[in-house]
This record gives sequence, C-alpha cells and structure tokens, in this order.
Amino acid sequence: MLLRQTLEHAVNGYWDGYAKQTFDWTIDGMSRQDSKGYFVRVGSWAANHWFHVAVGKTTKLTLSYAKRHLQAVTRIPSTFEYID
Repeated sequence: MLLRQTLEHAVNGYWDGYAKQTFDWTIDGMSRQDSKGYFVRVGSWAANHWFHVAVGKTTKLTLSYAKRHLQAVTRIPSTFEYID
C-alpha cells in the first residue's frame, strides 16, 4: 500500500530532471523501537525525503499518520489517496 500525494501545481526540488506534481510515499523497512514506542520510516524517492511516524495497527493507519505529517509541513495545497 502507498500514499499518493498530488500537489496543486508542479514544483522543482532536490531531484534530477523536471518539476514534479505527484509523489508516492511508502513504508520503508521494518518497525523499530525507541523510548516513545514503535516507529517506521516513510519516504519517497521522487520527493527525495524520508521521515519517521508511529506504527499503527494497520498499514493504512500508519500511512494516515504520514498523511497528517505531510499536511502539516507541505505549503502547497495537495490531495491524498491510498493505493493498494
């Protein structure tokens, strides 16, 4: 399962090539544990960005935490969809 983020307009960033508008976010690797609990790394090669979120009971719940994080840090309006 992945989380697809589609920006309102294409942007340039720290990647090779052209301006991009769509980014696919996936869970990268196994869960790990620290003093706050279990977490996983979520990232996108297209966006050249990775971050950690808490592990949910399901993959979709974990990606919803990633969606919440992306909504908070993305300055450009965007839409999200879950893809199996």
